[in-house]
Order: sequence, then structure tokens, then C-alpha cells
Amino acid sequence: MSSGAFDSSGPAGAPAIILLHGSSETRRQWQPQARALSGSFHVIAPDLPAHGALLGTPFRMDAVLAWLSDLISQQAGGRAVVAGISLGGYVTMEFAARHPEQVLGAIPLSCTAEPTGPGAALFLVATWFMSLAPLPLLRVMKRVAGDFLYSPEAAELLTGFSFRGGAQGIRSVLWRSFVEKIRSYPGPVLFINGQRDWPFRCHERRFLAAARQGRLELIPRAFHVCNLDDPARVTALIRDFANSVSAGRR
Repeated sequence: MSSGAFDSSGPAGAPAIILLHGSSETRRQWQPQARALSGSFHVIAPDLPAHGALLGTPFRMDAVLAWLSDLISQQAGGRAVVAGISLGGYVTMEFAARHPEQVLGAIPLSCTAEPTGPGAALFLVATWFMSLAPLPLLRVMKRVAGDFLYSPEAAELLTGFSFRGGAQGIRSVLWRSFVEKIRSYPGPVLFINGQRDWPFRCHERRFLAAARQGRLELIPRAFHVCNLDDPARVTALIRDFANSVSAGRR
């Protein structure tokens, strides 16, 4: 596995945290958390297939899970806390359900909307738009939104433009019940949502009820990219959760 497809920081023997980015983004999305957590944890932030350094690799869920399993085996000693935002959060939940032995704890962010039934409409619209809209238009729209919502420093971390790859990722989660994925995972789960991210909060109570060891935290005044809306708060939540599940392992 090429090290060019992921960033690795922190002590190699420390408890590992995997950080999975959102649709169309790159591993740079997690830069504030990776820097802050690497003093105590072995932090690994990869590009998902069809994004960033893996732009030419198709996003197929089974292949993505196999790739993530290999990454944890080779770089994290076989077990890690796995955190993912948006598309990365759905990958986190799917991976925890299929490979619970490799997941010390799961942290899904901004992904408590079921992509089934009426809820699938949100995902279908996003997939259609990202697949068919002209790429220059998508780039401009994303730049404008980033400049409007975030500081210049934060906006620069949202310069992944893998829209077609992002659409592949969204299609891969359609018609799957992620509430059931959470229900089948026996380990601890920390859900993190932006308080103002209403579309992706719509089923958060169902997700929380399905978790065997679950907790929900809302980031005040935050939207979908909550890790950049309040980097310090999200970092603290991840650190405290990782410390608690790592202490339970020892």
C-alpha cells in the first residue's frame, strides 16, 4: 500500500486513529485533528478511493473495505479507532459492521441520515448533481461556499474536487440501512453532528437507539463539515473517546 495515499503521524506504538474524509474531499480535511492528536496517538489519514491520490481507483464498497482492512493491519497494528465524516462516516459504519475485530471504537460524523426509503432522495439528488453538472461550475460553487462559511485557512482544507469520485461513493451507500450496520456492531460508538446540519441529523435518534454502546454529541452552530466549524471541540471529543476505549483495551 503506497504511503503516498495516506498521512501517518504520531508515535507508531500508540493507539491508532483512522480519519476518513467526506465526499469529493481529501485527507487534508482532517488536518487540524491530525496535528492536534498526533502527540498522543498514531494518526492515519488516507485518501479514499476515487479521491485525492487514489483518484484513478474506482470507489466500490467491498473493495474500499478490503483496502481499509489492509491499511489497519499494515499501519495500525490490526486495530484502531475509526472516525469518518459524511461519506467517510458511512464507510466507518459499514466497516465496523463487517470487521468489528479491527474497530476499537467508531466515530461517525455528519452521517445519521438513512439512504433508504424517502431518505434516499437526498442522496439521489446529490449523486445526480455531482455526476452531471459541469466540473467548472461545481468547483466555483464549492469555492464560494467554502469562502462564505469558513476562514481562509479552513476553506483551503476543502479544496478536494473529486466530484465524480464523490458521486461513486454516494451511490455505493444508497439503499443500505446503516442503522442496521450500527445495530450489528458490538463496540462503542460516538456520533458527532453539527447542530445546524438538519438533513444529516434527521435519523440521529434511530442511530443512537441502535448502538449498543452509543453516545451523541452536537456541535453548537455547526453545519455539515463540523470538524472545521469547531476544530477544537471535535478534536477534544475524538481524543476523549479514543482515550476511553484505549484504556479499556489495556
